[in-house]
Amino acid sequence: MPRIDGNCIEVGDSYELVYWDNYRWKSLGQQEAKSDSLVYEDCPRNALFLLHNHTKGYEERIFTVDERGEQLWW
Repeated sequence: MPRIDGNCIEVGDSYELVYWDNYRWKSLGQQEAKSDSLVYEDCPRNALFLLHNHTKGYEERIFTVDERGEQLWW
């Protein structure tokens, strides 16, 4: 098994998605991963996002989502 940094979505880990709004981070909620992806509803358009893994993983990068729904990492 290849060595990883613990920053992929892992079943059982606790995650929180936040977005930048009016000079502060606002939470879209926490959830425990049931698969290798997370689904968040009612995300704002043209926002800057950050996904926290509250279980493990410390490398975080901000991202946006384009018109096709694809993540763009910054």
